[in-house]
Amino acid sequence: MSEAKPAPEAVRIEKQIEIAAPVGTVWNALVNGTELSRWFPLEASVEPGKGGKISLSWGPDWTGTADIEVWETNHRLRSVQMVAGQPVTVDWTVESHGGKTLLRVTQSNFMSGEDWEQEYFDSTNYGWGFMLLNLRHYLEYHAGKPRLVAWPKQNIDMPRQAIYNKLTGRNGIFSEDAAHILRQGEHYSMHAANGELWTGRAEFVVLSRGFCVSVDSLNNALAWLSIEGAKAPHDVQFWFSIYGLPASSVSEIEKSWNQKLKMLLAT
Repeated sequence: MSEAKPAPEAVRIEKQIEIAAPVGTVWNALVNGTELSRWFPLEASVEPGKGGKISLSWGPDWTGTADIEVWETNHRLRSVQMVAGQPVTVDWTVESHGGKTLLRVTQSNFMSGEDWEQEYFDSTNYGWGFMLLNLRHYLEYHAGKPRLVAWPKQNIDMPRQAIYNKLTGRNGIFSEDAAHILRQGEHYSMHAANGELWTGRAEFVVLSRGFCVSVDSLNNALAWLSIEGAKAPHDVQFWFSIYGLPASSVSEIEKSWNQKLKMLLAT
């Protein structure tokens, strides 16, 4: 007789961020499809109100629709979606806080301890950190402007740590040793692998998984490195959230960095 699998355990991801924007503006960024696509997915649509739906898409490989269970205008939004047969609930609250808005998000779901589930949890936790940062960045610096995304990706059969070391070490994504230069919350200045001088702020660094920096020369864009997958081969993704640049320039950024990532990880 095979050993019974343990029952899934409830787990939660909790994040919060303070944004220099009114409560109503932050709320609208959560419930308006056009606004959602300027910081979160590539495409979005919302059927507002309790009983409505939120549909998000990052392309044909990842689309999803969640049912809205709670809708308290300018205060609370709760949605639930089935993922791998388990309900995943996302709860948002917004409140005024010292002239700014405090946004909290809690994601609750179930895990049974499988490797892919742990990776899903870790990747989602990391992803929320970036998405909330992107929301703040959009509302504080680019409010009302459409976003274009460059999303170079490479699938690499190499251990995660080896990928991270190659991309953040000397002559990786930067000519300099980014692993020792990038400090969360501090200004940086380094030469990127495409020859450009990048300056900005190191928004966060997560060892072995990636980092996010603002890039002044790309009209204050965000560049986010993420290494995904429970085991090799891993998906290496370099996501650029760009505002105010021509679509042709964004396409060239994606093409150029796809080539750079492939070259950097070839050996």
